[in-house]
Amino acid sequence: PEFFVPRAERKNRAVFSLDDQLGEERLRRNDRLCPTRELNFTPKQWDKHKSPYRRIRHVVNTFRSSPVQRLMFPDLFMVGSVATGLTIYNEFFAAPKEVLNVSMTGFAGATTAIGLLAAFRLNASYGRYEECRIFWGEINNSIRDLAGQTMMWMKDEDQRSRMLKLCKAFPVCLNFHLNSKGGHHNIRRNSPKFPKFEDRVHAEFQAELRDIYLDKRHERDFERLSEVKYSGGNSPLEVLTLMRETIAGSIGTVDAIYVRELDEQCQRICGAFGASERVLRTALPTGFTRHSSRLMFLWSNGLPFALYPAMGPLLTLPASIVTSYAVLGIEDIGVQLEEPFDILPLRQYSDGMFDAISAIEKNYTEYVPPSVAKTITEQEAIEAWGIDMKTNKGSVKVSE
Repeated sequence: PEFFVPRAERKNRAVFSLDDQLGEERLRRNDRLCPTRELNFTPKQWDKHKSPYRRIRHVVNTFRSSPVQRLMFPDLFMVGSVATGLTIYNEFFAAPKEVLNVSMTGFAGATTAIGLLAAFRLNASYGRYEECRIFWGEINNSIRDLAGQTMMWMKDEDQRSRMLKLCKAFPVCLNFHLNSKGGHHNIRRNSPKFPKFEDRVHAEFQAELRDIYLDKRHERDFERLSEVKYSGGNSPLEVLTLMRETIAGSIGTVDAIYVRELDEQCQRICGAFGASERVLRTALPTGFTRHSSRLMFLWSNGLPFALYPAMGPLLTLPASIVTSYAVLGIEDIGVQLEEPFDILPLRQYSDGMFDAISAIEKNYTEYVPPSVAKTITEQEAIEAWGIDMKTNKGSVKVSE
C-alpha cells in the first residue's frame, strides 16, 4: 500500500498529508478540482476558527481556496472573456446608440432569484452533510455499546475476541464502501507508475484490515471480508453477517436476554448503515441540479451586460468576476457537500472507533463486590472466576 501507516506507529508518524500554509490547516488537495476536506476539530483549531483575525487570514488565502481554484476555469474565465469582449466592442466598434447592455433594474430581479436558488442549493446539501454526520455518530455509539456488552456477557474468549475484531473491522469496511478511495484522497486515479486504481485501493483496504487481524486468528473472517470487497460486494453487510454468526454461536453460553441485547446493537448499526447508503445512492433531484446550473451559467455570462452602464469599461471586468464568484461559489460548495462521504473525515472516525474498542478491551475488569468476596471460598472463586483469593490474581480482580 502507498499510504497505509500501521496503527502502532501512528503516534510518531503523520497519517494525513496536511497543508498548513498561512495558518489554514486542512488536508492537502491533489489538484485544484479537489474540495476542501477538514479533520476533526480540536480546542486549538476551534480557537483559530473563532479568531477575530480570521477574516484577514481568509482574505489572504483567497486564491488558495477551493471555490476560487475550482471556478477559475471554465466559469470565471468565461465570465471574464465575455466582459472583455463586451468592453472592447462597446469602446472601439459600437456607435454610441449601438452600445450593448441590458437594464440593471431588470437584471437585479434575476440576481435576487439566482441568489436565493444558490442559498437553497447549499441549504439542501448541508442537510445531507449533517445527516451523514449523525449516522456516523450513531454507528460510533452502537459499536462502543456492542464492544462493552461483548466484554460483559461473552465469556468464551474466542467468541469475545472475534466479536471485538469485527467491531473494529466494521468502520473500516464502511469507510471503503462509502468512499471510492477509502479516505485515502491522495491516491490518483490515473497514474502510469502504479497498478490500476481498484487494485491500489484494495491494497489499502487489506492493509487496514490486516492491522486488525495481526495475530492471524480468525483468518477466515479476514479472507471473507477481503474476497467480498475485491469482488465488488457489500463488505459492511458481510461484517454484520459475521457478527450475527458469532452472536448465534454464543447461544447456550450467553443468556437469551443478553443475546437479544447484542442483536439490537447490530440492528442499530445496520439501520445507520442503510441510511448512509440511502444518501450515497440518492442525489438531490438531478433535474433541479441541471436547471440551476443552466440558470447560473446564463446569469453569470449575462452579468457584464447589466454592469457595463454603471461600471464602465474599466470596472466591468473585475465587478463581473467578483459578483459571479460570490454567487457561483455558494452553489459550488453546495454541490461538493451533496456527497458528504467525500468531505467528512471518515478515516478519523474509523480510527476513533478502533481506539475506543481497544480501550474497552484493555480496561474492562469484572467487579466482585467485597461482600460477595468475603463469603465465597477460595475454590469457589477459582471455579467461578479463575481467581486465587490469596494473591487476587486471575481473570477477575477482587475489590479491596
